[in-house]
Amino acid sequence: MLIDISYPYTSSMSIYPNNPLFEIKQIQKIERGDGANVSSVSLGTHTGTHIDAPSHFILGGKTIDEIPLELMNGCAKLIDLSKNEEITKELLAGWDINKGDIVILKTDNSNIFHCDVVLEDYVTLNYEAAEYLAEKKVKMVCIDYMTIERPKAKRVLGKSIHGILLSNNVLIGESLNLMEAREGEYQLYCFPINILGADGAPVRMVLSKKAEDSK
Repeated sequence: MLIDISYPYTSSMSIYPNNPLFEIKQIQKIERGDGANVSSVSLGTHTGTHIDAPSHFILGGKTIDEIPLELMNGCAKLIDLSKNEEITKELLAGWDINKGDIVILKTDNSNIFHCDVVLEDYVTLNYEAAEYLAEKKVKMVCIDYMTIERPKAKRVLGKSIHGILLSNNVLIGESLNLMEAREGEYQLYCFPINILGADGAPVRMVLSKKAEDSK
């Protein structure tokens, strides 16, 4: 059983403030006599479901093409933290999180964010929780909103969730569609567009769960 946890790209999708808009244009059409349908696509590297590479926040950090696929594929633990206003170290400490895990955080964001609205307030990690995951040496942390960073009103000058994770080579996945995904362990298949030198890239993310575990 496969669960697609990536959002489709549409003209009405939400875009992080000041990021490039998504646009698709059909430049060749069979109906007007062209030999094939061909479209052009324009979007930012952090549009829709995507991966943040270390170079997104870290000077000299690895770009998306320099990251081994093994670091964004493999055993993933989907942790349901719904009904919590903030993800804390204490909440995470109650889960079996180990070195090399991929941690997917499901929150109340999934109830209101469907990649169609920009929220002023949303659920994400606090700084201590981000440091805890970095110390655990997980491979990647993913969340169900377009940014893992703190809401603007809750940010502390000089601190950054992105900086804490990416400086420790923990990849970040954002804008995950977790509405149909339930808590548990999965195999994550995650293949970002291989853009040379990019600080991130759109990705198709899919979870696979054993048949006996999905009942």
